[in-house]
Amino acid sequence: MISLDDFQILSFNKKCDFITVFADYLLYRVEEEKKYYLYSMKDYFVEVCYLPSEGRVLGINAFHTVEELEDYYDFIDITDLSL
Repeated sequence: MISLDDFQILSFNKKCDFITVFADYLLYRVEEEKKYYLYSMKDYFVEVCYLPSEGRVLGINAFHTVEELEDYYDFIDITDLSL
């Protein structure tokens, strides 16, 4: 697995390839006409912004802080966890 810094300097196409092969899909959310897909890359997260009406990816954002997951809080269900 590559580091967050190394991932961020990849070209757009290489990021897409890397996500397809190595990332674990977690969930998605919808905001306006866009879909945001969240992936885990072991030590960091990757968010892919997709515009279904045009069938294209608008952007890829990689991050490692929990605060940047705030937009996903309403979509995370922890009821099945044994705490």
